[in-house]
Amino acid sequence: MTATKTQTATLYLTELDVTRLERIASRAGSAQLEDMLDSLLARATVVAPEEIPTDVVTMNTRVVCTLPGEQAPRHWTLVYPDAADFDAGRLSVLSPVGQALLGARAGQTVSYRLPDGREQQVSVTGIAFQPEASGQYTL
Repeated sequence: MTATKTQTATLYLTELDVTRLERIASRAGSAQLEDMLDSLLARATVVAPEEIPTDVVTMNTRVVCTLPGEQAPRHWTLVYPDAADFDAGRLSVLSPVGQALLGARAGQTVSYRLPDGREQQVSVTGIAFQPEASGQYTL
């Protein structure tokens, strides 16, 4: 399999990420949110922060990506739902594109479904910042 092939990414999460995501889901009290979290956790590998590869999109990673048909790259930061602000480039990890990006690697293309049901792809062209790579394990 090549690095650019579309696939479902294996997630690397830290215990802190899992705890924060579980807290968000329980606080929301939404079955849909709990299902999204279960889906994320089902493909997650929980590791120590220093074990996460530096080319993987993790929580609070600033990613450079492209969408089909768009010339200019997008600069997004993957955040917890409370910090999400699409217009400011902060994507919720529980949004369709956020779920797809979590665990993706630089050079990889991943797919997600838009709210209207259409499939969309996004290509990760670079990692501008990853907390674990810079030793910031509590972001």
